[in-house]
Amino acid sequence: MKIFFLLSLLTISVFAKEEPNSVLSPLKNEIKELKIKSTEEKQKVNQYDWLSDIDLSLSQSKDNENEKSKDYSLSLSQEVYNFGGISAKIDYANYLFKQESLKIQMDNQDDLYLLYSNIINLLVNNLTIKQNILNTKNKEIEVNIKKSQYKNGESDISELNDAIMTKNLLEDTKMELMLEKVKYQNEIKKLTQYDVSDIDFPKVSLLNKDEFLANSSQKRYTQIESKISQTQYQKTKSSYLPSLKINGSAGYNNSDTTNNLDDYYKYGASISIPLSYTSSNDIQQSKLIFLKNKKEEDLTYIELENTYETSYETIKQYEKRINLALNDIKLYEELLQLNQEEYNAGFKAMEDVDTLKNSKEIRQLDIEKYKLYIKKEILFLYFQIS
Repeated sequence: MKIFFLLSLLTISVFAKEEPNSVLSPLKNEIKELKIKSTEEKQKVNQYDWLSDIDLSLSQSKDNENEKSKDYSLSLSQEVYNFGGISAKIDYANYLFKQESLKIQMDNQDDLYLLYSNIINLLVNNLTIKQNILNTKNKEIEVNIKKSQYKNGESDISELNDAIMTKNLLEDTKMELMLEKVKYQNEIKKLTQYDVSDIDFPKVSLLNKDEFLANSSQKRYTQIESKISQTQYQKTKSSYLPSLKINGSAGYNNSDTTNNLDDYYKYGASISIPLSYTSSNDIQQSKLIFLKNKKEEDLTYIELENTYETSYETIKQYEKRINLALNDIKLYEELLQLNQEEYNAGFKAMEDVDTLKNSKEIRQLDIEKYKLYIKKEILFLYFQIS
């Protein structure tokens, strides 16, 4: 199909000598790096959350007879078995780290798409301004023709008034377009320090549906969310089951009465069985959250299919518009040739030739806009994968 030929025309070079992320502002990249480091530190905390702290106790005392005593001790009470709860805590920490890392990447992808999307909007806006100028020129020609016809009694004032009002609307529209241009420029400045002319688009082509679904960031995110809720469910269940702990302590005591160091130590094991009136409700709630997240995985897959189909259909529609514009341009070229010949022979006015030239250029600019819209859809899909 012609769509693949068209997409080949839309392939563009990567930002010169830079990684794609480098087009974002230094502040954006610094924030991203800090988030990554914070997430890494958080993982280390969560990963060893199952380990108990070692208690260090240091005490000194003096009685009413002014005798001093000192006591130093280390103690530990560590859970070593609780029916899978320890491994669930470790898995939970790892999955949470994967999810938060992926979220950072997705936010970065969103920023990149927002940047390129605004650049495309700006480029389209510039083309629309050019079209507005050409349409205004055509309308000025029409106003002059209607004015001449009115003076000669060949038309009434309403036709001339309609032409003038339409021209004024075009001029008003141009001012709105200029304001939009400023807005797009400011949005771009929020995301990058580079000038638009120094930024090229990533070298990408349209993903096929299977590639998009297999590599979707949102799909991975919901899958990890299910894993997190599954490990949370396992953690909750194990918290209401018997657990085995080992206990130990060691230290020494020194007092003025004995003037000797009295070393001591002890160790042992204990089994605890938690009893709770709400344990079944807590476990059931964790299970329901896990089941809900599994269903949301299926829902996300359906939504992603629809997202891809919508973008693909949008691209096809713009391709059809390009073909229509090409047909119009061909027609304008034939009419231009005919009118140019009649003008040279003195049968047509130059205004007819100018109107056709402007109309032809307007349709050529339409094609450029449609290609940019297609590029925008391709980038939209591209920045949703990881």
